[in-house]
Amino acid sequence: MSSVSKRSVFSSHKSKRWALLTPFILLTVLLVIVPMTMVIIKSFLPSADGTVKDNWSIINNFILSKIVSSLIIAVIATAVCVILAYPFAYFLAMSKGTVFKTLAIFVATAPIWTSFLVKLIGLKTFFDLMYGMNNSTYGNIYTIIGLIYLYFPFMLMPLYSVLNDMPRNYIYASHDLGYGGWKTFWKITVPYSKIALASGITLVFLPALTTVAVPQFLNNSNDNSMIGDIIVQEGEQGMTSDIALARASTLSLVLSLIILGGYGIFVFSTKVGGKIYRKYREHHV
Repeated sequence: MSSVSKRSVFSSHKSKRWALLTPFILLTVLLVIVPMTMVIIKSFLPSADGTVKDNWSIINNFILSKIVSSLIIAVIATAVCVILAYPFAYFLAMSKGTVFKTLAIFVATAPIWTSFLVKLIGLKTFFDLMYGMNNSTYGNIYTIIGLIYLYFPFMLMPLYSVLNDMPRNYIYASHDLGYGGWKTFWKITVPYSKIALASGITLVFLPALTTVAVPQFLNNSNDNSMIGDIIVQEGEQGMTSDIALARASTLSLVLSLIILGGYGIFVFSTKVGGKIYRKYREHHV
């Protein structure tokens, strides 16, 4: 092939690649970069009702305690989803009955097919009937149960999709090398599905952290709000108050920084821990 034809082929592939990337880039700019830029600008500009200091006055001990409690609730809900979804997805992936798989997936993902509000009302009604009284649920445990009920399918589906396509040869080879079922699970299955596991954790944790309305429906305690509810309250007040809108932007920015900081710490610690573990294995194995 001549150099001219090679260049033309390369140019054609490059143009097709950019054609495929353009919609994603445009959506990212319009739905992520532009809104985040507006949030940052709104946080650091004085509003019509106050100063920049007034914008940031919302970050107080009460808000910090709400962020911490929301993080704890989201972590617990995500952990329970992992504990429930992983063995269930593994069992479905390893089973041979197509009809059974279809029915199990349909039942497990049924909450996706109904309205968010309908699901909350149904769960609240179930608890009220079980306890024999209206507004019977008090405490964060019911918020956690609601989050698990709502977001469990988003943990299950990525895991099932990957485990169902995992070559069985890996498992057979592991058994041939002398690994038992438990060791094969940790050495083969979990590493193979780590990307799906990370996707499921992200799809559950972030919505659970910033969830709205779940505590109001399922936790009748006086102090039942999570950080997402507070952001929404400030945003609603922002319809008539510029400083409330600025405070909602400030709170959203702080929460985003906490999430990004936590992600950065997790990635860094994972890489450092991996290097330390590999060095340990090199010197002791």
